[in-house]
Amino acid sequence: MEGFFNRFLPWLGRDQHPGPPETAPADHAAGRPGRRRFLALTALAPLFAAAPALAKSEPHDGHGDHVSPAGHGGHSSPVFPWRNPAIALTPPPRLTGKGEGVVMTPHVPTLGYERDGAVKVFRLTAQPVERLLLDGPPPPGSLWDRWHKAKGAMHGMDIPKKVKLWGFNGSMPGPAIEVVQGDTVRVIVKNELPEPTSIHWHGLEVPNDQDGVGGLTQPPIQPGASYTYEFTVHQVGTFMYHSSFNEKKQVGMGLGGFFIIHPADGSRRVDRDYAILLQEWFFLPGNEYVDVTSTDPNWFTMNGKSAPSTAVLTARVGQTVRLRLANLSNMHAHPIHLHGVTWRVTGTEGGPIPESAQWPGNTVNVSPGAIRDVEFTFTHPGYWHMHCHKLHHVVNAHASVPMGVMPMGGMTMLFEVAPAEAGQPPDHGGHVPTAQGPQAGHGHGPQTAAPHAGHGPDAPAEAGPGRKQPPAPSPGGQDREMPAAPHTGHGPSGGN
Repeated sequence: MEGFFNRFLPWLGRDQHPGPPETAPADHAAGRPGRRRFLALTALAPLFAAAPALAKSEPHDGHGDHVSPAGHGGHSSPVFPWRNPAIALTPPPRLTGKGEGVVMTPHVPTLGYERDGAVKVFRLTAQPVERLLLDGPPPPGSLWDRWHKAKGAMHGMDIPKKVKLWGFNGSMPGPAIEVVQGDTVRVIVKNELPEPTSIHWHGLEVPNDQDGVGGLTQPPIQPGASYTYEFTVHQVGTFMYHSSFNEKKQVGMGLGGFFIIHPADGSRRVDRDYAILLQEWFFLPGNEYVDVTSTDPNWFTMNGKSAPSTAVLTARVGQTVRLRLANLSNMHAHPIHLHGVTWRVTGTEGGPIPESAQWPGNTVNVSPGAIRDVEFTFTHPGYWHMHCHKLHHVVNAHASVPMGVMPMGGMTMLFEVAPAEAGQPPDHGGHVPTAQGPQAGHGHGPQTAAPHAGHGPDAPAEAGPGRKQPPAPSPGGQDREMPAAPHTGHGPSGGN
């Protein structure tokens, strides 16, 4: 660094463009030494200001080419941006994917519980995960495949996108937790990340020492350690849990999930109940590590998937459908729009909205940290498009320049709506979990059906009254994707 300044300072004193002082600025503006030196010094001012720190960070004699990790100059401990290989990754706790609730969270498992007397005990493991945001080309003949071919979309836009993120229980987003108003809940959090963490219960009114702000309301959970939260829930509605330590990095790498509380009286039932978590990411081409410093995301996901790998949701004409939309993006709001319906906004992260204060629409803006519940009924069968209306958010980061016809990507989902069944009452899609249900001691529930394929033989372009209708939703409303097997690198002991 000293050599650089010794070479640079004499240059500032020389006139690189000699000429008469009366030369007109328009003819020789760049040659005016005073102005040139001023501009050079202005541009290099941050470098001069950082010179002392940079000098201290230069390698010492005997250290060879060792350089401290970026952002941690002077620290002697190693920094692991994704995973510390010294910390074994354990399989997901055994009740992951075995929740007894009724809310459908495509691509994300539910979380079952054990009982300790009257307390429901859940287990979360914060750990590095690998995730396919985009699985690759849609299956031949599938609804997505037919749609892209019908619109003449460009080829080569469906390259699989495998990335390294952080999540819970081997999943990103973390598994959905469902409880009942009045439950006492205990959540045991194990930290397998390379840095401390803590868990905040977003929107929940809990005692201050359970709020989960690492370093403020509790000691941070150190790598390899566990921490127990316990509180009683008295609210109703859609909430979240997420990291509240080093939030920009940890939430930006995926540490979050749903926490849903059902009314104790069994009210607020609907026929189809879906929860969708909205997130955004920035990846450099060919890089599997998310850049959490960027304010210009280029990947957008719904429950951890980008279209065309997002699930096809199902319903029937006449059924009441609820969408629980939550935003854990670092930067952007997402105006979610659904074709073919007029819905009512029935809830926020503060709980249900009284009926007299609900409002109609078919686009709802979900800001970072916000939650919006909407309820509606389809009046016509067919394929209905749901997407973010910031249209930069409905393509994936594989675009050629100039763009041709872009396939759908990002925050895009489809509803496949079947006709109403004559003479049959609506199917309420299961039951609201109760505090003392027949499986209360295990937390195991009925949501084990394979995900709905939703891909009939008809091309979506075949409109008209004679078109075959989409297949009916599967009985009981359980279009659940089961969790994947433990990812590579898990140790032999579950520990949970």
